[in-house]
Amino acid sequence: MAWKPIGQQQWVLARLDGKVREVLVTAWESYSGAVTVAWPPDNQVAAARYPYSRKAKRTEIAKTGYEPLDPDAFKLATEG
Repeated sequence: MAWKPIGQQQWVLARLDGKVREVLVTAWESYSGAVTVAWPPDNQVAAARYPYSRKAKRTEIAKTGYEPLDPDAFKLATEG
């Protein structure tokens, strides 16, 4: 299946670099439920000021590896 962009900002909690982090979802895959998130930031100085900028790299997280901060809004944004 194809990756689809998220229409509205959705945040999830995920374990990245050994810590639980709040990260912005950039796209989701409808078949597996996996998401891509804006992590890690390219520039550590910019990351301190703008942690979720468009300059962040993309990391894929399986459905079992994240928890939406607002499950109802996340379901609406991803499943319609």
